[in-house]
Amino acid sequence: MRNRKFSVVLTSTFLLVILAGCWDDVEVEDRAFISGVAVDLAGEQGGNTRFEMTNQLIVPAGIGTPSGGGGGGEKAFRNLSQTGESLYEINSAISKQANRKTNIEHIEIAIISKDLAKEKGLFADIMDVFIRQENMRRGILMAISDGKAKDFLDLETEHAKVPAQYVSELMENRQVAETTEPIRVGDIQEDLLMNRSYIIPQIAMYADNSINYEGLAVFQGHTSQLVDTLKGDEAKGLNLIIGENQQGSITADVEGDQATFLIKKGGSKLKLKNKSKENLEFQVDIEINASIAEYFGSLDFYKKENRDKFEKALEDKVKKLAEDASKKIKDDLQVDVLTFDKYLRMHHYKLWKEIEGDWDYGENYFAKSNIKINVKTTIQEPGNSIRMKKEGEDQ
Repeated sequence: MRNRKFSVVLTSTFLLVILAGCWDDVEVEDRAFISGVAVDLAGEQGGNTRFEMTNQLIVPAGIGTPSGGGGGGEKAFRNLSQTGESLYEINSAISKQANRKTNIEHIEIAIISKDLAKEKGLFADIMDVFIRQENMRRGILMAISDGKAKDFLDLETEHAKVPAQYVSELMENRQVAETTEPIRVGDIQEDLLMNRSYIIPQIAMYADNSINYEGLAVFQGHTSQLVDTLKGDEAKGLNLIIGENQQGSITADVEGDQATFLIKKGGSKLKLKNKSKENLEFQVDIEINASIAEYFGSLDFYKKENRDKFEKALEDKVKKLAEDASKKIKDDLQVDVLTFDKYLRMHHYKLWKEIEGDWDYGENYFAKSNIKINVKTTIQEPGNSIRMKKEGEDQ
């Protein structure tokens, strides 16, 4: 009898635990899912910085069904904005505007304005909020905006019903050499913990319904402050040095005519040639495998001697891109976004511990170092093509 009573009590307790597991659940219909967040400067008041935060909420009725129906012409998103001195307070104020309980677990993109990022320490404070916020994912993509960040959440395009989705897809699309791997909240957290300098994609308005991937915003690790933006060839040169995003096209001059090369694959290797901290010397070996995508000159690139000319032209152009980028980053910005610090930490740890406090800050041994660029290029066989046969040319 006693065992039976014990069994009944145990079963009842187990059922109570299971049934109570959903006491604080909120139905999907009662949730407001946030897809994107934008943070701008809103001036100062009484010496304190004021922020403007915009949350983009999903409107399910405007998205329609997976089978393609629905929508009915309704907008698939709703933007809510508030200003204040605390992002937590702003978020609470925005929640009062929403008719549903806001949910941050599905945020795709966080956009921070360039004006805010230029202020010393503010970006790190913003990131601290994102990192410590309960239920905030480390996989949220990051972008810096040239202009008001909130404006990018108003953009409506034909192929994306939610602007935050459009921006996040743009960050993932890496088909040109000026872009970088998508940068996420977790990546920034790691850089902040290591006092390491870093880059974040920068975007700008291209037209009324389009965004342009403008370049790579460079942040000084110790101050978490945006110091400059690498654009065009400077961004290409950076990627060539660090061995990332070895894709896209490069245009070079071949004996007076323009040729466009399509990078098939590539990489880079870094060596430390001189360990004197006052005069460190790094050697960067870049290897590029490419094909000729476009050429309107007179050289027959099927001939071996002419392919050598194309390889030399590409080699010279890649070396110039890399050298110009390293000069801008090391001499002008004096901020190590070339990831040399990672190399030293992994391969020359004793030396790194001696200089890490003054790497690209203070004594700035990075700026005092020398960088030598070596490039090796290989042009693949062009393959079959339709071309006119010159008079008198051998079969």
